[in-house]
Amino acid sequence: MPVFAYKAKQGPSRTVEGQITADSQTAAAGKLEAMGCIPVWIGESVEPLSPVQRSAPRTRVSSGEVTVFTRQLAGLLRAGVPILKALSTIRDQTAGESFRSVIGGIVTDVRDGRMFSESLRQYPRLFPELYINMVRSGESAGALDEILMRLAEAREGEEELRGKVLGALAYPLFVLGVGFVSVFVILAFFLPRIMNLFAGMGRVLPLPTRMVMTVSGFFAGYWEWLVAAGAVTVFAGVRFFRTSRGRLLVDGLLLRLPLVGKFIRDTDVVRFARTLALLVKAGLPVERALTLGGNTLVNRRLREGMRIVVDETVRQGATVASGLRRRPEWPAFVTSMVAVGEESGRLDEVLLEVASFYQRELDRGLKLITTLLEPVLILLVGVVVGFIIFAMLLPIFQIGQGLR
Repeated sequence: MPVFAYKAKQGPSRTVEGQITADSQTAAAGKLEAMGCIPVWIGESVEPLSPVQRSAPRTRVSSGEVTVFTRQLAGLLRAGVPILKALSTIRDQTAGESFRSVIGGIVTDVRDGRMFSESLRQYPRLFPELYINMVRSGESAGALDEILMRLAEAREGEEELRGKVLGALAYPLFVLGVGFVSVFVILAFFLPRIMNLFAGMGRVLPLPTRMVMTVSGFFAGYWEWLVAAGAVTVFAGVRFFRTSRGRLLVDGLLLRLPLVGKFIRDTDVVRFARTLALLVKAGLPVERALTLGGNTLVNRRLREGMRIVVDETVRQGATVASGLRRRPEWPAFVTSMVAVGEESGRLDEVLLEVASFYQRELDRGLKLITTLLEPVLILLVGVVVGFIIFAMLLPIFQIGQGLR
């Protein structure tokens, strides 16, 4: 694409110069006007426009900050504020130093004539490819404010979904972890001292007591090896899970679990349907939208299945629904709804209905987890600890009965 040098007026007294990429001088003038500048002179540049390489922020920028930035920018653009002025305003009122420097770099790029979507590419960790493609489509259609508002709503929905899932799983996992550590400490360190009281009883101990003493003796004698073996197992499991083959295998097994599999699948269906609806409504080609939407799937088995759908059906001219029918991990309801959306030309609306349906299913599942799983885990830990206490007290009760 040709590169043009320009000189333009920005406001009553400020003059800016820079370079901009465009198909023609007319297109370059249109881009400058979209940035809130009045072109004074535009000529073809000899030197190519090279992007400025910037280092990553020194401290972590949260996803919430990017979401707030997206919504603020959408609001300012919708109010008629030029994009350069809007970016400068958001930069000045941003509290975080790291993100303020990021916005400052974007302001510099836009002032130098680069498109907003091009400047976002300098920060791939903050602005993923899906975000950049959506912004580019909004720039091309002249509806950047609407696209940014949709992006903000989609990111807020994603953060809300993530918060619900983490909130539902955090407490049960905490109870399970604390219970496991407590039982291990009791068996390995406390019970061996109590076992000496039963050594000189001269009678056969009850079966529950013998069972607990056997397990406790094993834990007490080999607890260092057990801890080392557990650490090695966890380390090897994490390393294997990080490989493509390991992640694919584990994710496939998780999808087959009775309750966990449905929970994982519904979460990804909600995420994928919302993203794909957003991309289709923005005017992206279906093939590109499926590729970007598939990258949002957390489960690698579902992501690999979507890649196969794109390669073997959509790129061959077939429909999305026909590709999904070949993938057993995708629910039949999703496939049928996508087929209806493609036939009626309302794929984006149908996908939003799919996302709403599975969001309700997910909410019911999360409510079930919080109301049933937590008491069940507490009861399970209580039963194990209670059995240990019962096994230790049973010989004492027998001694007491023998003294009568």
